[in-house]
Amino acid sequence: MNTIKEKDLVIVQKGSFFKACRVSVNKPQRFGRNGESQALINLEKGIGHVFGTSFKLVRGSKKCYSLEVHGEESEGFDLDVESGIDNRNIFDDGQSQSLSKSDIKQLVESGVSGDEVIQTLAQNNKTFTSKTKYSQEKYVSKKLRKYDEIITLHRPSMRLLLHMYYSQDPLRISNLRIDTLSQMVAYANVQSGGRYAVYEAGMQGLVSAALLSQIGTLGSLVHIYSGSYPHKEAVELLEFSTEELLTMSFIGADNLPLLQESNIEEEMKMENGDLPSVSKEEKVEKINEPELVAVNEKEEIAGNVKCRKFVRSRVEDIKLSTSVLRSGVHGLIVACRQHPSSISLALLPYLLPGHSFVIFSPYKETLMDIFMDLKNENCVNIRLVENWLRNYQVLPQRTHPEVNMSGGGGYLLTGWKVSK
Repeated sequence: MNTIKEKDLVIVQKGSFFKACRVSVNKPQRFGRNGESQALINLEKGIGHVFGTSFKLVRGSKKCYSLEVHGEESEGFDLDVESGIDNRNIFDDGQSQSLSKSDIKQLVESGVSGDEVIQTLAQNNKTFTSKTKYSQEKYVSKKLRKYDEIITLHRPSMRLLLHMYYSQDPLRISNLRIDTLSQMVAYANVQSGGRYAVYEAGMQGLVSAALLSQIGTLGSLVHIYSGSYPHKEAVELLEFSTEELLTMSFIGADNLPLLQESNIEEEMKMENGDLPSVSKEEKVEKINEPELVAVNEKEEIAGNVKCRKFVRSRVEDIKLSTSVLRSGVHGLIVACRQHPSSISLALLPYLLPGHSFVIFSPYKETLMDIFMDLKNENCVNIRLVENWLRNYQVLPQRTHPEVNMSGGGGYLLTGWKVSK
């Protein structure tokens, strides 16, 4: 279904700002930082419309906005005004705007449209008519980012999710860019029907979500995590079906040595305390309890991500992951902030000969350390690469690279494992 329904998760776009929200009735979503810039937007009117529809914000009471479909017949801002030849006589002294901050605030709170606010600001700007045509468009574009009242509701996708995380805080996802993630999936040769293992830390589950979207309902994906619970925020945001989630299992890095044992369930009982009086159902519930609490804490950050029921218990996850790893995997991906040497060498024996591995790190030096170690582990064609992504502004007579862009998206160490 391409229409927005209640409790659907959408990506709200307002200019260059993105946020993940759940559409609810009579439950406004909070936007902006604390203070005067914060506002509440009720997304209820978006129910029934197709994904990608643009809406106009209609001001209500106490900075609470509702939605109204934004038609194509909107006139927008008219730039048919006098312009100058160049900007040599314009001085940026902060005195060009005759309206004070209080006047502008009253104008915005009066309920006029964003186009009218920008029109008033331009008319009261002493140097606006002296600016060149390009400078006028740049001025209007800057004001639109602040006073624009148009938002768009998108269906969550890998590209939008990664763009949302990267624009909010690149360090939160270890500077992982969309081009780097696509190269990781390509180098690992991820395809439907295969078995893959991924160790991910500090990426909010983006790598696992990308692999799961490629595998679909056929194949197996083992997510190895450090700590008490897996980080799968991006997996929750994409809202995979139950059939797709069944292909994914979780196992802690601390449980990897247990793969050499014959009875995983007995080891889990020893780890959690042998309580014969407790039933299996109660034991599974107690094992899952700390993980559910951690997920609830994570959901507040993700933007009202609804907690989904686990498709299997923790014991079943470990047993399934153990079975897949013992059978061997067709691809291995390690993506983390810390030094990847120990975890990579621990997971490499589970990679079948003739298949590839990918190691991602935001730091080149850590991958250089493991480069020689991998050569001693029957690995060939080992390469250390860095992707370069450049965004261009494409406008008439103004096509050039963007002034502000990413300086780096991390480093990849790729290679193939061969038999002895």
